Amino acid sequence: MFKISNCQVSALFAAVLLLTACERVPPDHRAPVTLPLYTEGDVDNGAIIYQDACGQCHQLNAGLNKKGPQLMNIYGAPAADLEDFTYSQSLEQSGWVWDAKTLDPYIADAQKVMPDSKMLSNPMPAAKERADVIAYLSSLRAAPPIVEDSTK
Repeated sequence: MFKISNCQVSALFAAVLLLTACERVPPDHRAPVTLPLYTEGDVDNGAIIYQDACGQCHQLNAGLNKKGPQLMNIYGAPAADLEDFTYSQSLEQSGWVWDAKTLDPYIADAQKVMPDSKMLSNPMPAAKERADVIAYLSSLRAAPPIVEDSTK
């Protein structure tokens, strides 16, 4: 009968961990924004509203999803496009592109527009606040993250 000691199991486990750590999977990110800035809102006020209403669940950095997906380069991006976040089935199948036309009703009341939405925020009934948030989201633009090649 073959018997493995605790020391051998520990060594095998450590070897597996070391080998799998060599491959670094970069965080998913969206392509750069190609739409022009949304100018019907106030970007600075939108940033303040975003922090208060959205910042608890959304980050702005690739790979740093919270309850909701990160939102960098969201404006003009297809809905449900990050592979490192699990979206609701209806959002995945919506065919939406995040622009003022889709963001406005979604921010106003995500559950009303898409009943199985995973976004459980309070509705934002004020059109001016939504326009400001959309203006801010349209300003979030960053190049894809640089991932160093670990084979060099």
